[in-house]
Amino acid sequence: MPVKRPRLFYLDLIRTVALISILIIHFNASVTGYFTYPSRLFGSILPFGIYLGDFGSSLFFMVSGTALAFTTKEPFSVMAFYKKRAKAVYPMFWLAWCIFFSLRFVTRPWYYASAKPVTLILTVLGLDNYAVAAGWVSQDFACVGEWFLGSILFLYLLFPLLRAGLKKHPVLTWAAAAAVCLPVHAAGWDAHLLAVHLLEFLFGMTFLRFGKRAKILTAAVCAVFLLSPLWKLDSKITCALASALVFVVLAWLGGRIHCPPLQNFCALAGKYSYAIFLTHHVIILRLVEAFDLSAITRRDTVLLFGAYLFLVGLISALLFRLDKAVHSGTAALFAKS
Repeated sequence: MPVKRPRLFYLDLIRTVALISILIIHFNASVTGYFTYPSRLFGSILPFGIYLGDFGSSLFFMVSGTALAFTTKEPFSVMAFYKKRAKAVYPMFWLAWCIFFSLRFVTRPWYYASAKPVTLILTVLGLDNYAVAAGWVSQDFACVGEWFLGSILFLYLLFPLLRAGLKKHPVLTWAAAAAVCLPVHAAGWDAHLLAVHLLEFLFGMTFLRFGKRAKILTAAVCAVFLLSPLWKLDSKITCALASALVFVVLAWLGGRIHCPPLQNFCALAGKYSYAIFLTHHVIILRLVEAFDLSAITRRDTVLLFGAYLFLVGLISALLFRLDKAVHSGTAALFAKS
């Protein structure tokens, strides 16, 4: 029986910080009519002009790279890796999509009037929100998953290549990735949805190889850049460097924090993070429909935020359990046949 890798608390801690950032930014965006009205609870911008949503996404890309590099073992099978990733991503995505699409289609039948049937293929592949964000299509059957899911699926596709490169020629792999990604990002050919995030993902993969000196050097370089006038040149790259600095600091803190309640909370957040990712945005968009966003008070905003967190937690836990039940039922069915 294969030995299970120990759980790294600092990955749960970073994932929890990223999750909280995304929960806050989507709540803030929704309750302000996508920043049409002033925020009565949370701001959207961090120091150095970094958008909170970009910060959370960057941390997620980094922690995903680290987690995959940590959990994959030798001998490495590309097909087994793809199969495992598909099993982790698609069943819960399809469950969430079926539930929320059904509710939206019945309550707002006009919503998908201009969506072409062929774009259902994008939905099945989990690329629907990415396709809309990238401008491939103007209207799709997109419902859950955000653009992030499409981006991470592309990175999963490239993971075996990046892993092999880091194993044999790490410096050359980084040089090649930077040589491709930075021009693509600067030209906007990827709609700023992939190139910089590939570098963040690669940073996460490489982080496991860092010794103490390399981590200190990485943090110092990022800090120097952020404190120099150069940080104003590109918001996405600035966010990537700031996120790398925070990643290093949180990883250091994670190795020194011994607080069981916090560790348990972060482990739980990590466990349900994908289900929360799939459900939270749809939930808050439906909740705010009942409010006059131009006149909502701070008190009601606080109460709405509490209701939002409660419902997201409840529905995400139910989705997680339903996904597990489907997995178990499918496995039992195949075992009998």
